[in-house]
Amino acid sequence: EKKSSAFAVIIIFVLLVLILLFFIKAKTRVWNGSDKASIVYPGADGYISVTILDPAASEIITLIIPSETQVDVARNYGTLRIKNVWQLGVNEKIGGRLLAETVTKNFLFPVFLWTSKDPGYESGNAMTILSFVFFPGNTNIAFGDRLRMGIFSMNTANIDRTEIDLGKSRFLDKKVLTDGEPGYVSGGEISQRLTVYFSDARIEKANVKVNITDATGTAGVSEKLGKILQVMGGKVVSVNKKSEAENIDCVVSGTNREAVKKIVDLFSCKGENLGSSFDLDIKIGKNFAGRF
Repeated sequence: EKKSSAFAVIIIFVLLVLILLFFIKAKTRVWNGSDKASIVYPGADGYISVTILDPAASEIITLIIPSETQVDVARNYGTLRIKNVWQLGVNEKIGGRLLAETVTKNFLFPVFLWTSKDPGYESGNAMTILSFVFFPGNTNIAFGDRLRMGIFSMNTANIDRTEIDLGKSRFLDKKVLTDGEPGYVSGGEISQRLTVYFSDARIEKANVKVNITDATGTAGVSEKLGKILQVMGGKVVSVNKKSEAENIDCVVSGTNREAVKKIVDLFSCKGENLGSSFDLDIKIGKNFAGRF
């Protein structure tokens, strides 16, 4: 009888573990544990952090954007100091997506994962990580992704953690801003010493060739989009500009299904199987330009 009771306990334990693993897998939406993952979140003093988890190099890099950095806010919300973008997203019922889109637009950092609180990945602090895993606040990072990212962070040695303050490292220029107060602005082209952290090894290795069909009717949108895709490792081989704008957002197709999914996630596009001959085929219209 004791043996059967012990066996029952073991069976229950195994079932619970299997249920937990199934739950984690079901709640894992984005991160595969081998590619890079980037998360943007606001700091307590208004600065913005972009943390990159890089399993291939077993390292974590955090880029700090000073709070007084002037940015061109996504979705045509004008020019603001970046410390005000998070609250604007909350006020406009967009959430952290506005901050992620603004960072991507201004710095060419392809990032779409966001959270309202420090996830703890930068420091590897177990209590901060567990707090984020179970009590995440406002975020678009699923439970399984939060847990797997947290485990990776806690297993990363301190020597493999790097923090770069873009203001102190002179990646930004200090000057008087449009409101008459001092702050930071981008000095032009973003340094490759920063964008290299966002390269996608799979896209680079596959030598993904990109076609962009631009039906936005707005100058500069396809060019900026192309730069972001190049940061990820794509090769923009064709840009077809339509003479008339179309009332569409963005549609992504192509022969490289993995690359298609990544671009769909990054830019909140619609993925379709249109039989394109390109690895990555992106069509953008007026609606995309209005939120880019």
